[in-house]
Amino acid sequence: MKQIEKQVIGLVCLVLVAIGCNRDEQHVSPTGDNEAVTTATLVLTNKAVPTEIVTATIENLNATVDFTRATLNLRANTTYRGEITLLNKSIMPTLDATEEIRDLANEHLFVYTPTPASLLTITPMDKDTNPAPGPYPIGLTIEIKTGTVGTGKLNVVLRHQPGSKNGTPTPGTSDLDTDFPVVVK
Repeated sequence: MKQIEKQVIGLVCLVLVAIGCNRDEQHVSPTGDNEAVTTATLVLTNKAVPTEIVTATIENLNATVDFTRATLNLRANTTYRGEITLLNKSIMPTLDATEEIRDLANEHLFVYTPTPASLLTITPMDKDTNPAPGPYPIGLTIEIKTGTVGTGKLNVVLRHQPGSKNGTPTPGTSDLDTDFPVVVK
């Protein structure tokens, strides 16, 4: 009797979950194909003074996050060319996830969101090879324009979008979601 009750309860739960799902929503399940990332580094070069390079690194993204070298100290009203690199240091030898993202550019999109929005303007400079209506941005290389003096953060999200990339952050799953502190002076 108890076995039948368990089966009926299990079936009722399954039906309730199926009914509760929004069939209009697009879901992309995480897979083993997602990039494992432990370290994210942003390198920004002042376009007017190419010897002025700002580097910010966030370590241990999958454990206790280390923000000690993560702050982007930028000049006000300045344009920078930027590159992001991602590493997986949890395996030996260290895996350069940036190369995997470059190789699978049609499945990846970096989304950069400054807070406050007036602090920075970010423009992706690289594109994938998706057919029309693509190509779409990737975001491994970017241009950053600073506003006036201020502080805030730059949220960086890497979206993994196999078979569903459309130039927006909506489809897919996140391989990376972290914040770099920003000081514009």
